[in-house]
Amino acid sequence: MSTNSETVASTPLMTAKENQENVIVSPHGKTLIREDTILANIPGCALCGTVNFTCSAVKNQWSVLCWGRPSDKKYYFLLVLLATTLVLSLMGTIFFSLTNTINDAVLSNMVIRNNTLSFSLWRQPTVQPVMKVYIFNYTNWQEVRDGIEEKLHVEEVGPYAYSQQVERVNIGFDNDKLSYQEKNYFRYLPEKSVGAYFDKVYVPNLPLLGLVAKTKSMDLSTIQQLTLQSLLNFAKNHDAFLELPVHRFLWGYDDTIIDTAKIFLKWSGEMKFDKFGLLAPKNDTLSEHLTINTGEIAKDKINVLEEVEGSDHLPYWDSPQCNSIDATDGTMFPPSKLDKKTKLHVFFPNLCRRLPYQFEKDVEIDDIPLLRYKMPINVFDDPIGNPDNQCYCHVDTATCPPKGVINVTACTMGAPALVSFPHFHLGDPRLREDVTGLHPDPLLHESHFDIHQTLGLTLYGKSSLQINIEVKKTPMFTALGFLKQGIILPVAWIELSVAELPESIKTLIYHGTYSTAAIQLIIRVICILSLIISALCLFTLIFGRRPKPCVSIHHKPEMEKMQMS
Repeated sequence: MSTNSETVASTPLMTAKENQENVIVSPHGKTLIREDTILANIPGCALCGTVNFTCSAVKNQWSVLCWGRPSDKKYYFLLVLLATTLVLSLMGTIFFSLTNTINDAVLSNMVIRNNTLSFSLWRQPTVQPVMKVYIFNYTNWQEVRDGIEEKLHVEEVGPYAYSQQVERVNIGFDNDKLSYQEKNYFRYLPEKSVGAYFDKVYVPNLPLLGLVAKTKSMDLSTIQQLTLQSLLNFAKNHDAFLELPVHRFLWGYDDTIIDTAKIFLKWSGEMKFDKFGLLAPKNDTLSEHLTINTGEIAKDKINVLEEVEGSDHLPYWDSPQCNSIDATDGTMFPPSKLDKKTKLHVFFPNLCRRLPYQFEKDVEIDDIPLLRYKMPINVFDDPIGNPDNQCYCHVDTATCPPKGVINVTACTMGAPALVSFPHFHLGDPRLREDVTGLHPDPLLHESHFDIHQTLGLTLYGKSSLQINIEVKKTPMFTALGFLKQGIILPVAWIELSVAELPESIKTLIYHGTYSTAAIQLIIRVICILSLIISALCLFTLIFGRRPKPCVSIHHKPEMEKMQMS
């Protein structure tokens, strides 16, 4: 009899039943097997001995027969499970570390689809910008007219504040294109205003200045000019300056000059209002037909302007660059464009052009990190300071506006209107020599947007622009005789800002900023931990497996008594 469990006869000498009775069990835990014990007939057991074996049929036995590495279904199932977990964890770690899947999912909901939350917020925004109007009051125009004083003097009055509610109407979808018109409503805010809306101010007679300039460019016959002159002389408001209540000046007043202008301009259909007011065309009126990209197909074109009045370019200027409408309305930008190096463009219909904005710095407002884009200081420079403005010069006369102003006559029915920064900030110093009382403030008069980098939404911002009018007189209209030819008169400057958001929008933005980032981070951590744990378990399963009992058999009780005796 041998004490080595690996010494086994290879020739069958007994049946399986007899074989079970010849097994002797040692009290020390080792199995003593007779050399003539035959194992080949035990069901499910083969090659037991000095080599590995496979035993699967014998179960729930009592004493150990032999040792080896069993091969069972549980082991391989666990092996496959850990290997699969390892592979999936590795893929998840790489995927969520190199991509912004959660952010992309949120961004896909920003696409302007019909009957969605984003469409509802776009159609009638809950954010109401505040418009503040500062008017230049010409306190000594009569003294200048009478030759008592040489220069006109202005005093800034206001601001007169209004909340702006935007509604987009006449909406039509065409694949990933969305056409619409804007309708604005303004409500007076006395608590944010300095002065009352019935304050009276002396302001330039804009209808008169516009009509004189228009008729000068129309090359009227002598008879037509005499007729027009006679009509203007009998007009109610035929002086170069008018005294008007602020509300009338801004939102409309009856003027016989407008009625006179309709006679001469009716053929062109340019008169689109009955009462003249500086901001009358903006209140409760329809804008141009605009077409934007919804981002349904290309997310890098969300809210990008595609057409204005059915055309993919403007008709005002002499180069494709200046006539380009590749811009947004400033409320939302494609997030892919916010790389801090690319200029953003905002389309201003009232300026007949788009304006650039460039990244300035990172800011944080209401615990939300934002990107601040600012209008460049040379945006209104002449071609010497900004070569990109060459195409905004007048080709026929080879003249360019002075540094600091842009010509928007094409958008004002031929009235010689110009736009600048408030108080001619950054403009040619000569602009402030003709009119006293102007005091530019670099901090007060800047224009910028604060944009959410992930969503591309403009949350805060301020735009400050000044409206001016150029005097273009003719000898036949003596009411303008005391004014210098070509003088640019400041009329008013307007600040449009968003300084506060509704709580619902703040909550939405907060979750879009932090909740999505937290979810992305949690998923990434889970993938990394799963990768580490599955790798360790798989290593232990493969290289740490030890031999264990493979087959055990019952023996008769009397056999045990015999062995003990």
